[in-house]
Amino acid sequence: MGLFNKRRNVRPLFVGSNGNDLTRGIYAFHLDIDNGEILKKEFYESPSNPAALCRRERYAFVCYKNRTGRKTDGGLHQYAQMDLQFGLAAKATDDGKTYVGAFVNEKRKNAYAVDYYNGEVVMIPIVKQKITKVAQTIKHEGSSLDERYQTEPHPTSIDETPEGHYMIVTDLGTDEVVLYTILEDGFLERDEEHTFKVTPGSGPKKVVFSRDAKFAYVLNELSSTVCVYQYEDGTFTFVQEIDTYPKDEEDVKNKATDIIVSADYIFVSNAGHDSVSTLEMNKETGELKFIEYMETDENPVCMVLVHEKWVVVACQKGGTLESFEIKKGEYRGVLFETHYVYSITEPVCMIEGRPL
Repeated sequence: MGLFNKRRNVRPLFVGSNGNDLTRGIYAFHLDIDNGEILKKEFYESPSNPAALCRRERYAFVCYKNRTGRKTDGGLHQYAQMDLQFGLAAKATDDGKTYVGAFVNEKRKNAYAVDYYNGEVVMIPIVKQKITKVAQTIKHEGSSLDERYQTEPHPTSIDETPEGHYMIVTDLGTDEVVLYTILEDGFLERDEEHTFKVTPGSGPKKVVFSRDAKFAYVLNELSSTVCVYQYEDGTFTFVQEIDTYPKDEEDVKNKATDIIVSADYIFVSNAGHDSVSTLEMNKETGELKFIEYMETDENPVCMVLVHEKWVVVACQKGGTLESFEIKKGEYRGVLFETHYVYSITEPVCMIEGRPL
């Protein structure tokens, strides 16, 4: 094989774009893990604005916003994925509900999703590998301090705890991290004993866990902080709260939008400050130490970590995908620009695809 035919070492990425009637949909990219280059491969027009992406085995799942008000719009769509090809396999529209986050994995016979706008958590059975109709809807109740964003419940994310005993939901509107016991049939039951509140007005957005599952990190969108907790089988013990960017540097209106975890570092995106911050983890105590931030394009909203070496950032207002290299050793997780940028209209969600 000649020099110009050298095979690239790549990982697939799928990016959801709001865009317009011509650009709205799901984009498939390759990320070259040798140099961080972003390569566009395919585009799939979507019926509405994508809000979140997740995957289970050979299937990709997309949460769509309801743009038309019709009962057939919005919901959760399931696509069969073969390499970079998508084919619609099933969908659950739930009378036009808009989900902003979903959870599926190989171990569960159910999908779970959260509805920010109606304050609901839902369970959707998976039968013969395909999602069916919504079988359970749980309504959150309550409010908190912020007069704009916290007058009612707003669930923002749903995930499974590391040991698999609970589903965990962040509710930005009520300042709660809600734990649900997973019953034998996949239905959920709220666990009041382990559910807890963050500082009023914080607006929890997402939870991630350290690789050894000893610590949980709660990203707070409204206060732009990360809360650190010691974790053991549903019990969260508070350790620390730390800012997601140096707030004494400049006065900006910021929202902390995403958080990802590597073996040694936490990375947080800041929309307003327009940056990605590196926070170093103490593996003994779980505490975080701010290291540095890297400026991004306008309004970074989501990130993925690829091959423990690259952080890919989607900037909604800037309309770009950017890749950054994680420098280790003496650089302690500082991000460096690769100068590989791809223009894409309003990217809002992203996942790494199945390895090729």
